[in-house]
Amino acid sequence: MKIAVIGAGLTGLRVANELRDYSKIKIFENDQVGGLLASYYNGYRIEKFYHHLFKTDSELLEVIKKFGLDHKLVWKTVRVGFAVGDEIFSLSTPLEILGYPHMSLFDKLRLAIFTLRSKRLNYEDFDDESASSAIKKRFSGRVVDHFFMPMLKAKFGDNAEIVSFAWLLARVAIRSNRKLRGEEIGYIRHGFQQLVDRMAEGLEIVKESARIKFSGKWLVNGEEFDAVVFTAPIPALGELAKDFNLPSIRYQSSICALLSLKESISDLYWINVDKANFGALIEHTNFMPFEDYGEHLVYLASYSMPDGGLFNQSDLEIQKLFLKDLKRFGVEEEDVNWIKISKAKYSSPIYEKGFLKKITPYKVHEGFYIAGMTSKPNYPERSMNGSLRAGKEVAERIKKDFGLENS
Repeated sequence: MKIAVIGAGLTGLRVANELRDYSKIKIFENDQVGGLLASYYNGYRIEKFYHHLFKTDSELLEVIKKFGLDHKLVWKTVRVGFAVGDEIFSLSTPLEILGYPHMSLFDKLRLAIFTLRSKRLNYEDFDDESASSAIKKRFSGRVVDHFFMPMLKAKFGDNAEIVSFAWLLARVAIRSNRKLRGEEIGYIRHGFQQLVDRMAEGLEIVKESARIKFSGKWLVNGEEFDAVVFTAPIPALGELAKDFNLPSIRYQSSICALLSLKESISDLYWINVDKANFGALIEHTNFMPFEDYGEHLVYLASYSMPDGGLFNQSDLEIQKLFLKDLKRFGVEEEDVNWIKISKAKYSSPIYEKGFLKKITPYKVHEGFYIAGMTSKPNYPERSMNGSLRAGKEVAERIKKDFGLENS
């Protein structure tokens, strides 16, 4: 049996590893192996887009262990904050949150109660309600304007008003894994590229764009396959998406700058930034040791629409905009050793209200399967954990459909 896997991100690599003992696998990838987990090499490996994991990422932790990298897992309590104007407020500990001047004590108590309750709610029950309307019912204008809406706008831009409450509840629950000193997150020391390399080892990966056609059997670039597993963004399916009657899913783009700075900006790992061209400032070397890299590494993360906005500007234009905004934190151009810009055109679906009804089934046609960002494990927030789980689940479906479990 021959199976074509389209895309060598985490989902595609997981599918291939789950099925490699049952069939001949060929992966088609027109970009870097690893997808959004791909890395730069600068004497060390560092992801193009920021990454970390949580203790609740059971699927990811299982795969890390399977590929012998669990001994390199590092868990650290990091500090987070919020930038208003040119002032950075740490919101890592209960005392710091109590001292935050842009919300009243009553607002903070209500926010704490909401956070605790979010963990116990079934997200799917709130899929048809917008996050903006839900928080306006529950909180004062100060909390809406100085906490929730900046978070939503930083992530979804002009689409912030239509994002579902399910997404926000999941986000709050995931980001509330806090100890008294801050939030605990994990990382594979020296980079996730190690996981990508081990998952890709021994697999046949061709660096080609996939042209898919059905002619009695599925053809990929003219080669016959018994099944195709498509793990790339849905827009890359072209006319096939209409043939499969897939619902229309809107995506957003990611723009991520990685900078090497002469000095650290703060002692915080993650800073949500208000009214800037980037919505988050992530100082990686406040998480992993500076000595691993020999320079201060900072990510600036922004989101745009694939057909306009920041995504369609040149790297040089984006650099200028980001560096201008960095000046409010005391960073001048001469403080920057280098800057690299990475873009992902379809980095995430927009989790608008009603998105649950748009989730892509694994099997969409005889011999054709879809898994990835629009699969159930990545609702209501895409993640490495969800992508790996989608890869495992679609592989299980294929084994069942083709009777491979007993072969």
